[in-house]
Amino acid sequence: MPLLRALVIRMINLIIVMFLVLIIISAVLSGPAAHILKISIERQASEQVAHLALHNPQITPQQQQQLRNTLISQLEKAYGLNQPLVIRVFYVLYNIMSFNWGFSYYPDEYGIPSGRVVSIIMSALPGTIILDTLGIMLSALIGIWLGLRAAFKHGTLYDKAIMYYGAFDIGLPQWWIAILMILIFAVELRLVRSPVAFPYGGIVSPQYYNYWLYATYKVFLNTKMLADLLWHMVLPLATVLIVNIGGWAYFARSIVLNIVREDYVTFARVKGIPENMVVNKYILRPALPTILTNIFLTIPFIIFGGFLLTEAVFHWWGLGYVLNIAIVGVPSPDMPVILATTYMSTLLYIILVFILEILYYIVDPRIRESSGV
Repeated sequence: MPLLRALVIRMINLIIVMFLVLIIISAVLSGPAAHILKISIERQASEQVAHLALHNPQITPQQQQQLRNTLISQLEKAYGLNQPLVIRVFYVLYNIMSFNWGFSYYPDEYGIPSGRVVSIIMSALPGTIILDTLGIMLSALIGIWLGLRAAFKHGTLYDKAIMYYGAFDIGLPQWWIAILMILIFAVELRLVRSPVAFPYGGIVSPQYYNYWLYATYKVFLNTKMLADLLWHMVLPLATVLIVNIGGWAYFARSIVLNIVREDYVTFARVKGIPENMVVNKYILRPALPTILTNIFLTIPFIIFGGFLLTEAVFHWWGLGYVLNIAIVGVPSPDMPVILATTYMSTLLYIILVFILEILYYIVDPRIRESSGV
């Protein structure tokens, strides 16, 4: 019961944080961003009227202007722009939480004919999960394993190599490595007529692209399409691993070295406790909460923007690529898409922090004792 009570209180606090974040976002979108939305609505109405007039020459200029005004009025009402600022804040907040994200201002840029933001986000989510999440989890596991070995071999040549590699790796721009990977393994290999050359980019070959957008599950069920997906994934995943493994190794090495110097570790060794037990119980277990925190709190930032430029370089259809289009790939910011990715990142952050709280109680007895569990 104490554990359940502590988790319920923590969940309530996280929900309050989420509401505050969403209210701030809604206020921003209802104020300064409303002007951008109004301009986009006027442009959209003008384009629709011009298209209609092109196919119906009998429509007079007066009728065109009247139709344009009607369309603008309907769109402003649909987006709540005809309401006072305070009302608009709660209008936007309700739409955010009900996943009613509306339509993109520039649907053709995403290749989704309906233009529904939910459809755009859902089409990009699988690509983000298989590349970014898998990439960061693999790099974290490999890097932490290398860092732990370096910490236990402190002062050796291996330890120094990991330390320098980690310090160097942290400063590497991921998008720059992505460009180098394309130049070397896609462009140069073709120039020297290599029998093996990787794709320039994309998540699948053009002939499979519609399957990925509208029936993603079929790609995973078809052996040929799945192999094509994995082939396109080689360079992006290698880029993620190259840039992130060193940082995780440096981080894990630093955490474990600090714990190794603690008095209770020295005392355990003096007592003659077997080294395996000292490592597992007195070193790795206290380090686990800090390592878990960094892994779980890193994932949301990586999924929603951390790999934004990398996905753009490889034209990898994920949320980072979509966000890149919404911010700089269109004439003006595509606010509905930006809003949706922001909300999804906040929601994912809340879920991961709550899972982390449960893991804390499992792996750290000090937290259980302080909570009376």
